[in-house]
Amino acid sequence: MSKADDIKRNSTKIWLAGLGAYSMVEAQGSEAFEELVNKGQNFERINHTKEIEVAPDSRLDELKVRANQTMDRIERAFDMRVSSTLGRLGISRKSDLDLLNDKIDRLAAALDKVTEALQNQDRQS
Repeated sequence: MSKADDIKRNSTKIWLAGLGAYSMVEAQGSEAFEELVNKGQNFERINHTKEIEVAPDSRLDELKVRANQTMDRIERAFDMRVSSTLGRLGISRKSDLDLLNDKIDRLAAALDKVTEALQNQDRQS
């Protein structure tokens, strides 16, 4: 399986996990939210104390960088997916519309020239 497929699959899972967490919090109220916060704090404390000997700030920085890279990959995969879906639906991309607008402008200019030439020809007759 390609890296792009992995990203697509993981981005979908992340999205669904977020929706599931939101749904749980909504259904169970603030208790569920507090439980998630406590679990996150415990996880951070456990992982942070294991890495203290190495360098706690570097671990946090590394996680931030990896999270940003992951978000960038997810965003690109999402953009590709949306673009592909729009293409399948027959909805043009901005670049396609820009090319079409340029072509229309050239055709309008050519039509203006032809119209002007015909009017000059009628005046001379």
